[in-house]
Amino acid sequence: MNIDASSIKKCNEIGFRDCFGQAILDIGENCPNVAVLAADLADACRVTEFSRRFPDRFFQVGIAEQNMVGIASGLALGGMIAFTTTFATFASLRCCEQVRTDVAYPRLNVKVLGIDSGVATGTLGATHYAIEDIGVLRCMPNMVIICPADGLEVIKAAWAAVEYDGPVYLRLSGGKNLQGVYDKDYPFEIGKAVTLKEGRDVTIIATGLMVTRTLDAAKVLQGRGIHARVINMHTIKPIDEEIIKKAARETGLIVTIEEHNIIGGLGSAVAEILAELDNRPRQLRIGLPDEFVHIGSHDEILARQGLTYKQIAEKILKNFEDTNLVKNIG
Repeated sequence: MNIDASSIKKCNEIGFRDCFGQAILDIGENCPNVAVLAADLADACRVTEFSRRFPDRFFQVGIAEQNMVGIASGLALGGMIAFTTTFATFASLRCCEQVRTDVAYPRLNVKVLGIDSGVATGTLGATHYAIEDIGVLRCMPNMVIICPADGLEVIKAAWAAVEYDGPVYLRLSGGKNLQGVYDKDYPFEIGKAVTLKEGRDVTIIATGLMVTRTLDAAKVLQGRGIHARVINMHTIKPIDEEIIKKAARETGLIVTIEEHNIIGGLGSAVAEILAELDNRPRQLRIGLPDEFVHIGSHDEILARQGLTYKQIAEKILKNFEDTNLVKNIG
């Protein structure tokens, strides 16, 4: 893929799913050892064209996600790089034991694609929301977890997953006509976060779809005299410890933002790093509350849970002011 302003714009117009579909076609053309498996969701995961173009490397297993992981493990043992594709909730919860025992334990070259993570499935309801997937998979040894922020990053993450030797969970959100994060090419590296905006007052660390909302929230804060550093933590595991420690030294408040339960995800991963530091700053975790979310459209749910950019900015503003008040009293 030639990466220029036009192609980046197109990536964000077509959204996460279609960007993966394009990426896996390019990967299939260039990597004859890549296989794709589907569990009755080939169209939803945008791998139908892969099945037509590379029928000898595509396996439709039906509604049998656990079997899909087992088959993928067998293909990996035979020297293939195998992508399993399904909704994020099924990839992480229904297949939990198989991912742990068949993929992570032997450290096989299986890439687990989870589409429509968080609450992106909207009106399908709580059974289809993936609000626990990062927490479930993050505690498995050998698992890499990548959460792309926009269409271009989906493509870069898919290629990075292929080039990485071992298990990867590729967590995609939903929607089309995305607000892009990047307007030009950039180096993507597993485990290396990207500083999108410098700031001296507060550091906001976001992942996935929340990155664009964080950039908008930072603009609101700028108008209130607060200079926010914005970091795209596209890799949750292995997490970029150095960029977190640097932020802890240089800014007075650390904020994490994610479309995931505030327990077990990005916020918890960052807290684990901060907990071992001396003179650590305060942390504010923003995400989905520890409760089952009521049904609604994707945007409705995010607004209800306080995850619009204006709501994010107000939460940060309040906590920033409270943090500085405590410092002044002290």
